[in-house]
Amino acid sequence: MTRAVRRLVPLLGVCFFVSIIDRTNVSVAALTMNAELGLSAAAYGFGAGIFFVAYFLFELPSNLALERFGARRWLARIMVTWGVISVGMAFIQNDVTFYLARFLLGAAEAGFFPGVVYYLYQWFDGRNIARVLALFSAFGPLANAVGAPLATSIMQAWGWRWVYVIEGIPAVLLAFVLLRALPDSIEDARWLSATDRRALREGLGAGPARPVSWRTALRDPQSVLMCLQYLLIMTSSYALVLWLPQIIRSFDVGIGLTGWLTAVPFAVATVGLLAWGRSSARSGETLWHAVLPCLVAAAAFVAGAFTRQPAAALVLLSVGAAAIYCAPVGFWSLPRTFVSGAAAATATAMANSFGNLGGFVGPYLNGWIRDATGSFELGLALFGLPVLLGGLLTFVTIRMARPVAALAKGGRR
Repeated sequence: MTRAVRRLVPLLGVCFFVSIIDRTNVSVAALTMNAELGLSAAAYGFGAGIFFVAYFLFELPSNLALERFGARRWLARIMVTWGVISVGMAFIQNDVTFYLARFLLGAAEAGFFPGVVYYLYQWFDGRNIARVLALFSAFGPLANAVGAPLATSIMQAWGWRWVYVIEGIPAVLLAFVLLRALPDSIEDARWLSATDRRALREGLGAGPARPVSWRTALRDPQSVLMCLQYLLIMTSSYALVLWLPQIIRSFDVGIGLTGWLTAVPFAVATVGLLAWGRSSARSGETLWHAVLPCLVAAAAFVAGAFTRQPAAALVLLSVGAAAIYCAPVGFWSLPRTFVSGAAAATATAMANSFGNLGGFVGPYLNGWIRDATGSFELGLALFGLPVLLGGLLTFVTIRMARPVAALAKGGRR
């Protein structure tokens, strides 16, 4: 188990690190890009969020393709495509080309995160998967912590267009590393002995042989609640991620300092996510590890909106960021409980697809509020409502605890 974690998680985590940088560097570029292109707050929010509309549309087909072609080849294909399009973001000229480039980037990257989650399900058992996913997911806030000061430094030296060029190239290079180093399955891992392979397979146990179709899953209340829950959490999460640099800049600080201060909440979130994942793995408890972070995040965002001191606001934003990154730890343990095999690919892709629609709703709504009110206070307070509702739905979903896979017995494929 330890050997598999050390071989797989750093490699996949670095790839995820680059994907997060390439999807969120727009939040830092916007500090000067919006004025140069004449983008309003609503237009920026729409363009930043349309990435997730494309992700929603193409994610399920991407995950089905991963099942067909294998994780190694398909994930490498995704990385090459999004890297090329990320570099192409440097050539946008107006709002239309901005929207088009972000949509294409979302379509290119669609399926990467849930594809990796599904791949890891094929390696690690139910008790270990929460800790493994927490380790992998920690590369997300770490990417934002590193990416914000890196992007502002590039911007100050060469301008915002070079942010996309310099940060897009590593995805293409890493694709070839992944293609060479990632085994398609336990059986293909040459660094495992026969005893190791048998131990990992036995730990996984036997799952239902018949996959659950998305039509069947959509008719199940529990499955629908899972989709809605993740949508609500992601609405708050991406509203924060894609607007945080501009919120920090409103504290009347320079671009360079904005990058470093933006890194603080994400650095705190990285530490919190690792600790929360370890706690979940040790205790085996799912319910409160999923619900409690949602409640804390909601309280932190509302309190931060009514705080007039920048230092206090930064502390509350850090608490909220850490909590909202911890919330999915419990959520991503749910599909392992309910489904396995090809059914896990369907359930994971469906929940993540609907969840990513929150990446459109949150940023766009906050941009519209910003234009209407001229400030970030109301939008920041509203960050707390979706994640609060998501936490309550998580409680209901876990309490229902009826395996989705059971529907396959009578459902149509």
